[in-house]
Amino acid sequence: MKIYKVFWTEEAANDLNEIINFISRDRLLAAVHLYKNIKSKCQSLKTNPERYRIVPELQRLSITNYREIVHSPYRIIYKLIGAGGYIIAVVDSRRDFETFIFSRLLRKTV
Repeated sequence: MKIYKVFWTEEAANDLNEIINFISRDRLLAAVHLYKNIKSKCQSLKTNPERYRIVPELQRLSITNYREIVHSPYRIIYKLIGAGGYIIAVVDSRRDFETFIFSRLLRKTV
């Protein structure tokens, strides 16, 4: 069985930290539980990273190398490159994904 490495980009780590910090203001235990669950799901990419679906909004544009783990209401977006899975974003699924990803791309180019 092939073992993949899992890497967190700085932006994805910041996304998760912002979510956890926001939740922990009112519900510390819920924030800790969410953090552990998300980290655990991401670590599961080590053994079978292709089991999660391709990001639907990107698939409609014929972009198929980005996948997502859904941990409702959050979407963990990752990309497979060689023997590694790169976590690139953690986003609340109640947000408009296209607006989110567009604003993230604009931040990188400015």
